[in-house]
Amino acid sequence: MIRIINGVSMQKHQQSLGANEILELIFVHLAEVSSLQNYDDILQVLAKMGRSLTSADRCSIWVVSDDKKSIWTKVAQGIDRIEMPINTGIVGDAIVNGHRILIDDVYEDDRFNKEIDQKSGYKTKAMMVIPMYDYDDNIIGAFQVINHQGETEKFDKRDMERLTLASTYAAETIVSAKLAMEIEATQKEVVFTMGSIAESRSKETGNHVKRVAEYSKLIALAYGLNEDEAELLKQASPMHDIGKVAIPDSILNKPGRFDENERFIMNTHAELGYKMIKDSQRPLLKAASIVAYQHHEKWDGTGYPQGLAGEEIHIYGRITALADVFDALGSDRVYKKAWSDERIFKLFKEERGKHFDPKLVDIFFQHIQEIKAIREEFSDTYVDKEGEKPTHHIKVLGAYGTKSKGYGTSAIYLNRENVIDAGNLLEPLNIESIEIENIWMTHSHLDHIIDIAYILDNYFNLRKKSLNIIGLPETIQAIKENFLNNTIWPDFSKIKLVGSDKMAVSYTEIELGKEYTIGEGETIKAFPTDHTVPSCGYIYKKGKSAILMTLDTYSLETLIAEVDEDESINSIIVECSFPNELEDLAKMSKHLTPKLLFKQLEKLKRENITLYINHIKPSFFKKISDEIEEFRGKWAVNIVNDGNFINF
Repeated sequence: MIRIINGVSMQKHQQSLGANEILELIFVHLAEVSSLQNYDDILQVLAKMGRSLTSADRCSIWVVSDDKKSIWTKVAQGIDRIEMPINTGIVGDAIVNGHRILIDDVYEDDRFNKEIDQKSGYKTKAMMVIPMYDYDDNIIGAFQVINHQGETEKFDKRDMERLTLASTYAAETIVSAKLAMEIEATQKEVVFTMGSIAESRSKETGNHVKRVAEYSKLIALAYGLNEDEAELLKQASPMHDIGKVAIPDSILNKPGRFDENERFIMNTHAELGYKMIKDSQRPLLKAASIVAYQHHEKWDGTGYPQGLAGEEIHIYGRITALADVFDALGSDRVYKKAWSDERIFKLFKEERGKHFDPKLVDIFFQHIQEIKAIREEFSDTYVDKEGEKPTHHIKVLGAYGTKSKGYGTSAIYLNRENVIDAGNLLEPLNIESIEIENIWMTHSHLDHIIDIAYILDNYFNLRKKSLNIIGLPETIQAIKENFLNNTIWPDFSKIKLVGSDKMAVSYTEIELGKEYTIGEGETIKAFPTDHTVPSCGYIYKKGKSAILMTLDTYSLETLIAEVDEDESINSIIVECSFPNELEDLAKMSKHLTPKLLFKQLEKLKRENITLYINHIKPSFFKKISDEIEEFRGKWAVNIVNDGNFINF
């Protein structure tokens, strides 16, 4: 069955919608909201949007009253609003406790008031409720959708993701409408939210669009634009990457470099963003279309998509380009660590008159203290499950105890040049693996060394520096004799890089207990661990924080000693390979079970430690997870998966 929603043809069930269709649907409702000033009318349009995105039969927007004691909704035009105590029913529970709720049959839920259906004659079955938050993370209401219209008649994870997206948009729109029911205020909030949606899809920094907006206005005023035009640019600039909504996730979130085809697809986001909003006659969206189209043009004409040069590039595009590049370089992304200010400033000076308008570069440096103040005010924070705010993170490239489809073995990404172990490098890093200079080995087992072979094999001709394999003397000897030995795999320590006298592989024996500097304010130190072959763990420190990683071990004596002695260690990664029923096998192979793990952790004196568990055998994942929950005691446990960022 096909529905026509404001001219947009949609399947009855929305699962097949792509990013463009979702964006088109949102913009249909955006246009409708933009023409409204009445608060109740705005809520009706937002409810219609939620219903369309999730294939629901009904959608209601519930709003928390100013005194925080009740919630209310406007079901339809001509009907008085419904109001009830804030702690009432399923919606009240979601709002009071901050829960996202998905129910297949509300009649099996004690929170549901069956009298509502009895009075109305309507039969409620499936329900989903998503709380709405304002900028200060206060719950201001909730989206409620009822009765899925698809074949299964149930809401699912994708529906929840879409309603969550809708709740973000709706929450910010409602906040704006409450503060001022003027159309411009609502439109500004909507544009900013749309920019945030593009960033959230690409997993970029949460406050990126806010910082770019503030930088843009500051630079615009310094350039000579008047207050109104500078404010217009500030409100439009969050839409600079709106075209990324149409870029596939596989490309958008790729941690490595793009190949030629992927780069071509990625570069289309500028023109896609322009085409999405170019026909609007509203000044704000017209400005946003310029920003989206031209923020990748370069002063010397080498940019894209049009190859404009100099003042052919609109001043909006020139300003946003500089603001966007500054913030992108200074932020952690899925494919890189943040650059230092010194490195960014050096690049800006080099690109003055090349990438950037020279006058804007001069303005940038003249106002650098104000720019830094904006960056500090809207800085990103990483919040872990305990509510702390770590300042650094690592990325787990491979988390499991064996390799199978969808599961990678041990590898941890520290920074652009350094990883621990090489069980899973090629797939997550791809061509970016050519930047890896040092692999810090824990031991010589195959699941920790296998991708040394493949990153050398795939990108040999692109590597400019030797791949330095660092480990215990016994580990290096094992790799030389049994792996890179011209029998199992070529001996790359005797093969020169293309156009260089350097060998493709070099070896460095590690010294236990010695701190090695691997970056600005970054050090790594090895300590002995207990396994069937000589092995070590690592303590990675950045600034004043450190994380300890064992990967494979049996006895935790050295781990406990290091953690109790070093107060900078706030997180540990430790293995748990087998379920309790295989304790004999675990002991024989010097691995851990949940029971063995938590028994030893009782000896740890410190309690202010975040615990992460890796190296689970995928075939035992459910069983081990259940047993971890059973035996964890006081520990709040985080099970690590491929691709996870670990904050410390």
